[in-house]
Amino acid sequence: MPKTANIVTSQKTFVFLICSLLLAIPLQYGYSTGILIALVAVSLVSLKYHKPQWNSAYLIPFGLYGLMVLSLAWSINIDESIRGLERQLGLIVIPLAFICMPSITQNSKKAIFYYFSLGMAAYALFFMVVAAVNFVETNDSSVFFYHALVSILDLNAIYVSVLCSLCIIFLLFKVKKTLLSVLALLILSVFLFLLASKTVVVATFLVSVFGLFKTFNRKTVTGSVLVLIVVLIALVLFPNPVKKRFTREIKASNIEEVFSKEKFNKVYDWTGTTIRLFQGRIFYEMLDRDDAFLAGYGINTSQSKIIEKQKEYNLWQGYYTYNFHNQYLQAFAELGVFGLLFVGLLLIVLFKQYLSNNDIFFIALFFIMLAVFITESYLWRQRGLYHFILLYCLLFKTEEEKSFIN
Repeated sequence: MPKTANIVTSQKTFVFLICSLLLAIPLQYGYSTGILIALVAVSLVSLKYHKPQWNSAYLIPFGLYGLMVLSLAWSINIDESIRGLERQLGLIVIPLAFICMPSITQNSKKAIFYYFSLGMAAYALFFMVVAAVNFVETNDSSVFFYHALVSILDLNAIYVSVLCSLCIIFLLFKVKKTLLSVLALLILSVFLFLLASKTVVVATFLVSVFGLFKTFNRKTVTGSVLVLIVVLIALVLFPNPVKKRFTREIKASNIEEVFSKEKFNKVYDWTGTTIRLFQGRIFYEMLDRDDAFLAGYGINTSQSKIIEKQKEYNLWQGYYTYNFHNQYLQAFAELGVFGLLFVGLLLIVLFKQYLSNNDIFFIALFFIMLAVFITESYLWRQRGLYHFILLYCLLFKTEEEKSFIN
């Protein structure tokens, strides 16, 4: 076999490229875009030596992108919709690369997740060291928490939390325990706690508890549950960033006022909960006024409508960059009821596949994304889109059971 054939059909080549793409997600967008182009190119060249491998699960991202293209017909802003289509190309390009590449073995999949997890642990150490240096210079402990912890790369703590969360699940349940893997698990667990994303921390905890009962023997489960109970008691009793954020949400969130108040002053004390509920309120008012529930406004066009409503309610202009912060509402507002359906299908097939093969990674991706989609428009951001679609395609690429369409 020619040297080129050996390279473009090698498991090592695709382990390297896919892992590199995952690890490039926290960096500037140009890195992940460049690696994705390389992945697609190698996959296409490899077709000379094997047949394309189709999985019916890929129909959903293809269908979602097709709906985005169709939305040009009713878009309220064609230029913005075209820009949106450019940003969402990963829905087509990533599944295409997986269709064209050779089979990915289960061992190769584990290698990808293993090296990705180690890489994320290295990121975590980097961020924590930078935070320590900043603390020495400023004596400000806030540099260790939430968005400030990852601000050196201009990242969102919630998106980084999702990357860490799935690595933690992998290291807990899918890899042999070695000194290196345990160390990486501890680093990522501390890092996830410092990032203090309430939704991701709770979702990761629940998946971990579920996995313990499904995976380990009674003795191990009992010991692990006792440790978790002690940790939970400590979190409740002692000051920590997660407790602080939960406490603020409970004390400062006036939910009734969010749904009834006609005007908000510029210095209104919004919490993560109330600003998202307000976005839900204006979502309904917008679509009801414009009768847009069926088709939406067109891909990437809802922001102008959101700003109109924010001005109507007298919000501070700093919120004008906020989208719905909810993937379900975002898809509904821009693509109508069928957009919401496609987003739901992406999750449903993961759950259905878990019922078929009992692989905890399917239920982990399903449940964590189910929760995160409530608080973030995850697929409408390049980092979120690349991360989710890469894992989605990788899981179905290596899945030996029947695909979700029987």
